Amino acid sequence: MRQTPGSGDDSRRVQRPSLREVAGFKFRWVRARRRVWRIALTIVAAGAIAGCQAVASQNRHVTTSTSATTTTRGPAITTTSEPPPTTLPASRPRPSLRLDDGSLGNRATRLACSLLGRAQIHDEFGGPVGPATPAYPYCQWLVGSDAFLALSVEPRTSFQDATQYVTTLESVRGLGQQAMVANNRYLYFTAAGTTYWLLWQQVGDFSQLHTAQLVALAQDVLARARREAAWATRAPVPGPPGPPIYFAGDSTAAGPEWAWDTYHVTSPELRTLAEYQVGSGLVSPEYFDWQRHLLAVVAARRPKLVIYMGSANDGQDLIVDGTFQPVGSRLWRKAYADRVAGIMTTLVNEGSEVLWIGEPAMQDPQLSEYMRVIDQVCAQQAARHHGVTFINPGAVLNGPKASYESAVLIHGRATVVRLDGVHLNMAGSVLLADYIDLYVARIISARTAGKSNRPNPEAPSGVPVLHLTQQ
Repeated sequence: MRQTPGSGDDSRRVQRPSLREVAGFKFRWVRARRRVWRIALTIVAAGAIAGCQAVASQNRHVTTSTSATTTTRGPAITTTSEPPPTTLPASRPRPSLRLDDGSLGNRATRLACSLLGRAQIHDEFGGPVGPATPAYPYCQWLVGSDAFLALSVEPRTSFQDATQYVTTLESVRGLGQQAMVANNRYLYFTAAGTTYWLLWQQVGDFSQLHTAQLVALAQDVLARARREAAWATRAPVPGPPGPPIYFAGDSTAAGPEWAWDTYHVTSPELRTLAEYQVGSGLVSPEYFDWQRHLLAVVAARRPKLVIYMGSANDGQDLIVDGTFQPVGSRLWRKAYADRVAGIMTTLVNEGSEVLWIGEPAMQDPQLSEYMRVIDQVCAQQAARHHGVTFINPGAVLNGPKASYESAVLIHGRATVVRLDGVHLNMAGSVLLADYIDLYVARIISARTAGKSNRPNPEAPSGVPVLHLTQQ
């Protein structure tokens, strides 16, 4: 059920908050068992999001207008900067056989798959609706060609514990003992000592919360949960493979996912399951555990290619041997590299190739330095793993000496590509998706030809490298 960003009933949308309100927050989370200090994240999900809404029903030839510039986006790009270092897919170990499904043996995840029916989801969001598929920490139903519904069950978890890392966006009455829509767009609700959450996510849909539909499904969940006799459930029967590409990450991935899906998913081999989790990363798995979730998705969906862009929230201290280590220190680099390497190894061993996307320079100098360190660590790990390619988006988005730039010259005109100092706007998302497409095409071509590519420091031919302009 594909719809373009911003489409739908404007009379209903006028009372809905924009993504700037939904996730345009300085995301504060409490680090579990870490004294009293909190870290205010600078990640504002409005960036990749609000910038995409303006393109609602435009075609591939896009016009971007700002107070400073008016730029027409076409197929040709003039370039001069250096190409990014990259490692192209090489021969890799034979995929290991999984002994479980996407629940990773988690009984609550399997239970979630039994609490909603496809007909119920179809009644609220249309269809077609795919089968219930466990993908820890939730059960997932694909809806149409570009959306999914997720349900998570957290037994013996209080509402306060389940929502300690988020803030209330909208209170909900008459649903269980307590309920709210949070700034990560989850509908949280609790009953009988168990907390649940529902998430609806569709490519390009950034403004509507769909509270009424989610509440209706939550009522169905609670009604069926009361009828469940036991928590122990059998492992679901594995379903058919999902889309061949899985594109995942934090809020900085939302815009590029939209642009990729809108302009580059042009054949069955490019069908993509897109997912972003606001405020997430690899540093705080207590908020969202990407390492386990990525394993769960490849175990359940069997994508041939995983695209991951999710480092923007990782500029935080890590606890190593009981001591806080600052970003960039030797022990921090080692600990973060271990997390990245673990994910890369897992995905490749499961049979997926990996396209790991770094982050461009940020407007805030300190955050930009954190991203430089993280990109360096990820690039080094990609070079050590067969079947993993690293993309440096700064090759098309950064200025001289890897500096932050809000605009680039496209067709001789200054085009704003950044929205809030962190995220890409619509034009920037399209630009990065074009860049990603060059790598995906080469990976697919090599796979089709049965080649084993050795590490290659050069970017694919035709890589866009831009003239940059100060704003």
